[in-house]
Amino acid sequence: MGHSTPEWVYIGAVTAILIWVGAESWNIEHTLEYAPPNSETVRVVGQQWFWSFQHADGTQEINELHLKEGIPYRFEIVSSDVVHSFSVPDFAMLMDAVPGRVNTMWNVFDEPGEYLIQCREYCGMLHQDMRARLFVEPNTDNATAASSESEPTISQGSGTATVIAPGGGEVGSTGSGTMRVVEPGNLTQTTGNDSTATNTSGNETSSGNASSTASASGPALSIPAGAATPGNPAYVPDTLTVTKGDVITVTNDDTAPHTVTNGATPGDADAGKLFDTSIMMPAATAQIDTATLEAGDHPFHCTVHPFMTGTLTVQ
Repeated sequence: MGHSTPEWVYIGAVTAILIWVGAESWNIEHTLEYAPPNSETVRVVGQQWFWSFQHADGTQEINELHLKEGIPYRFEIVSSDVVHSFSVPDFAMLMDAVPGRVNTMWNVFDEPGEYLIQCREYCGMLHQDMRARLFVEPNTDNATAASSESEPTISQGSGTATVIAPGGGEVGSTGSGTMRVVEPGNLTQTTGNDSTATNTSGNETSSGNASSTASASGPALSIPAGAATPGNPAYVPDTLTVTKGDVITVTNDDTAPHTVTNGATPGDADAGKLFDTSIMMPAATAQIDTATLEAGDHPFHCTVHPFMTGTLTVQ
């Protein structure tokens, strides 16, 4: 009769395999969580139904994230309401955003380009619309980077943009740091604390007081409190009738960021080409000049909350 292998040999082999798997899992988790000491921190906030990003210098972005190629970034991922999941499929990044908890991971982006950011955890009725764009930009040498720090930063878009320089308190200021704002040439955006605003439509520059005086007697459009919740009024009025040439003053009275963007939905071929306030933070105001709009009905929506819609009628 042959000799059978003792049971303790099998038990020992299985135990060794489990220890090895556990050690490798711990090592992978450690690698994901503990970023290099020279990494830059980006805070990622998930909220029904959009992503916001805050950089270490105070710059904030909504539904767009601009990073540099070859730099290690440490992400602090949180949620302000329900469980979301921060995912960048092209870089195999996936981490839950949980209320009351900060989850961390890091990554180096080695290929410039535009990539999809999405939520991979069902978070409500508009979960499928909770998407953002990651722009990995080619890195430059330190001299170029130092020079660019003193220049205004423009996100992407077409037409003339009204922007602020880092550390300034001009158009698009959020009170702490700066907000990337993209505006077509017929728009001017200010916040409640701005003392001046630049209107780059044509070649003229007007002061904040002159702009306020002009808009006081013009048509007004409000984004009321609670507009970010489906079923609540989105715009007041939801159908606004103006005379061609009027300048509309838009006010965000809600606690969430919004836009007024032409087009029935973000997928419309001409969405944002006629008018677009870009991201308006709470208490911010923007102006839409109707001088270049054709007479007729122009549907509009919020790019952050696509269920928010309205109609602008130009006579």
